[in-house]
Amino acid sequence: MPGIISGLSYFWGEQCNSEEALKKRSFQTYYKFFSNFLELSEGENISKKKEMGFHINNNNPDKTIKREKSQKKFKLYFKKNCKMFFNEAISINKTKVLLNNKRSIYGKKIILCAGLIGSTNLLKTICSDIDFRYYDHSPQIDLIYSKNINQNSDRNSIYSIVSKIYDKNYNIKYYLKYYPLKSLELLFFLGKIKFFLPKFILKYRFNLDNLYFIQKWDNNSFKEIRNDKTFFKYRFNKKQNFKKLDILYKKLKIFKIFSFRSNDDNFHFHNLRIIKNKKIISIENFLKKYNPSVYCLSLLAEKNINCLPPTFMNCLKTAIKIKKILK
Repeated sequence: MPGIISGLSYFWGEQCNSEEALKKRSFQTYYKFFSNFLELSEGENISKKKEMGFHINNNNPDKTIKREKSQKKFKLYFKKNCKMFFNEAISINKTKVLLNNKRSIYGKKIILCAGLIGSTNLLKTICSDIDFRYYDHSPQIDLIYSKNINQNSDRNSIYSIVSKIYDKNYNIKYYLKYYPLKSLELLFFLGKIKFFLPKFILKYRFNLDNLYFIQKWDNNSFKEIRNDKTFFKYRFNKKQNFKKLDILYKKLKIFKIFSFRSNDDNFHFHNLRIIKNKKIISIENFLKKYNPSVYCLSLLAEKNINCLPPTFMNCLKTAIKIKKILK
């Protein structure tokens, strides 16, 4: 759980995606607890539109738990309700966990919430002859020009507008983030796109206030990452489909200059699977066979996620699963 909260604190996306949680009654109790405890502060709505059967919600970025007060509050909660060991877990053997100070701790049930690197390292101590496959979000990036984008949005943020696009039944279809070209944080992209930028933009012959980069996700915006010993391979398993979004751009008077897809990680690692003897095994079945005392939770255990940032929703799911395991 501390790892999940770290993700909430430092995640560049929109931390408090709560719409999915509110649709399910089983999440409402946990939603109320975490939203009150973390003092969730969702981004202010800029505009709502309906076009081509899509519902378009444009918000300013949220401001959730960037404050030092909220982070201290969470640390105090753990200190009060848990016995803390400020050490690195080195290995797991049945119900024993070896720490880096050479001490051992024991538990009838051991729950892994150690992020991708921590969890996979510990899984290798359960069975050394394994490799891994997992998924990550993988957006496309558009350079666009438009005079119709709300200039009153928060241009001091790393991105100024968050756009969620739903179908007529309010199922999420696209998730977009707008980065002003004049933003200093655009340096995040410059290493990737400087050779693509048209010369007239570089020479400031355009009004830069009307130029944005848009990061965009649909529900197929994933890549699979495979590791073979120390080598990593990336594979785009599903084809993204932004044809309707391109038509929607035209309706909204957004002119797309070019588009590209980066190999950079989004750090939304999920659907972790084990490769043993050239066979793919789910993380749940692997642990049932090799150490049933261990449970791997957090986002790594989620097989499917949609295009929205998953951090807050996964925080709720993990809390529910922990409660079931500890019954």
